Amino acid sequence: MARTAGFDEQVQVVVIGSGIGGLACAVHLAKQGLKVKVFEQHHIPGGCCTSFSRKGFKFDAGVLHLTGGNESGAFERVVTALGMQDEFAFREQTQRFIFPGLTLDSSRGIDSLPRQLGMLFPREKEGIEGLFATIKSIYDDVKHLPRLTPLLSRYKDKSFQELMDEYVRDPELKALASSNWHLWNPTWKNSAIDYSALLVTEQLRGYFYPVGGMQAIPDTFVRILKKHGGEIEFRACVDRILVGNGRACWVRLRNGRSVQAEHVVSNVAARATFLNLVGVESLPKGFTASLDQLEISLSAFYVYLGVDIDPRKHGLVAPETIVYESFDNSKEWQRLLDGGLSIPCFGIAVPTYLDPNLAPPGKHAVILMTMAPYNLAGKSWREEKDRFAEELVRKAEKLIPQLSRHILVREAATPLTYERYTLNSLGAAMGWAFTPGMFMKRPDQKTPIPNLYLAGHWTVPGGGVPAVALSGLRAARRILGS
Repeated sequence: MARTAGFDEQVQVVVIGSGIGGLACAVHLAKQGLKVKVFEQHHIPGGCCTSFSRKGFKFDAGVLHLTGGNESGAFERVVTALGMQDEFAFREQTQRFIFPGLTLDSSRGIDSLPRQLGMLFPREKEGIEGLFATIKSIYDDVKHLPRLTPLLSRYKDKSFQELMDEYVRDPELKALASSNWHLWNPTWKNSAIDYSALLVTEQLRGYFYPVGGMQAIPDTFVRILKKHGGEIEFRACVDRILVGNGRACWVRLRNGRSVQAEHVVSNVAARATFLNLVGVESLPKGFTASLDQLEISLSAFYVYLGVDIDPRKHGLVAPETIVYESFDNSKEWQRLLDGGLSIPCFGIAVPTYLDPNLAPPGKHAVILMTMAPYNLAGKSWREEKDRFAEELVRKAEKLIPQLSRHILVREAATPLTYERYTLNSLGAAMGWAFTPGMFMKRPDQKTPIPNLYLAGHWTVPGGGVPAVALSGLRAARRILGS
């Protein structure tokens, strides 16, 4: 590629954003000998997969575990393809789901959950078997996408609630069967197909935590990227993707610098990529309207606590605990969806159970999280942030008595915080939503603009670290095959 006059720099591939998808793409291309440069607006890499420190405590900003680790699943396939499978150290963890008067623990194995549910609800055993047989069949058929099997065609517009209604009746059973991802969405807004695939994946692969905290994952990608000649620049915000002769050919940074490239990969939000960076004038007719039809996922609220108490002494033994104060939280979910401050359920993560080095000796890092609306009805997050954080601490205190008396460090992050640091539209926690209407509607890595590609949770296959890593590898292979 001949360098064109007027540009400050010339590379073969520009990657915008250092989320795991963008980094996976950059590493693969660098290892193939391409000149790659990543621009990251933050001072550290990782996007949603970052960590931060306060007074000796290290907290994971958003992602709290990784399905499969480097043992099996999509993430393992990606790092193996990149020759990085030995670069990570993971510790397997468990999840505990707490309901009124009942506790359910995660366990490896595809038959574990239906077996536990069959013991708890013997009268519904036949329905449970039918439900999970269908879930497993959906999981198997998803592997053949984009070809739609008759089973996928039947459920492509249905929610997981509708799928459960076909087989089981007990509302408590339904709450338990959907506990894995009910934290992220109410069951009537979870796609039957997406949830089924994720449920089986998490049962098969298990939950893992990286030694050193989540920041260890992007830091490792950056180290390998540099080892193979790739570059990354921090505090470098791209504010424009320029289209010339009908294709993406250079980017402009906020500081005025311009970089010529043969290919551009965007790891930032899809709407921001197309509407803000590219511009409506360069998009095909009707494309903007198609973006408007896509639903964005909910955001989340986090409270990060550094404490001088060991929660295990009070019975909180799992590294990750999901708490449901009711078997029917539909009213709380609806209030949240309407913009109200509500806690349908919440999570408590104690990563120091798995890596004690994340806190000073004898102390623990505790992370509380719940889903939250970006826009509050009649209120602002500036007004409500501290009060909502205190409410979440009070709820956690039911499991960790006197927690509030043992807090040494406390920070909180609203959906606006999430948006500021990750640039995810509306602070979206999972990119596009996993609702029934979104099935097979996520944009492909290859965009309508030639030489412009997407990576991350705003493209297929969707949200979660393994999925976004896979998206980055696919984007890189598209570029190499172009």
